Amino acid sequence: MVLIGLPEANPAQSVLLELSSLPLSFSLAVGIVMLQRRTVRPIGRRTRVVLLAGLGLVTLGLLLMMWAYLPGPRELVHFGQLLVWIGLLAALLVVIRRLPRQVHSSYHVVEADDAGAGVGDPADQEQRPSL
Repeated sequence: MVLIGLPEANPAQSVLLELSSLPLSFSLAVGIVMLQRRTVRPIGRRTRVVLLAGLGLVTLGLLLMMWAYLPGPRELVHFGQLLVWIGLLAALLVVIRRLPRQVHSSYHVVEADDAGAGVGDPADQEQRPSL
């Protein structure tokens, strides 16, 4: 709505603008679940506590947003969204920490001398390739 220039003229448009981050939050939660399936490290005590705290923050944020639209003050919607994002960030950091480490290999190219003196062919000359 903002991109095409529509103002917040009616209540439906302002509700859509307030809840515009929920699809992105949902997609991040799905991404966290997909990454969780690739983890190899076991869940420890601290990991479980952080994941449960993140889940609690997400739940509390969603409940605050629902309560803000039913009987509560509308200003709680933004605080609820903040709690949802903090909970998702905590879960994302824990899941990234539990992913398998990638082996880092560094490769470098050894340049041959211009004259070619003193540098032999690195391949073994006695071996013949099999066809």
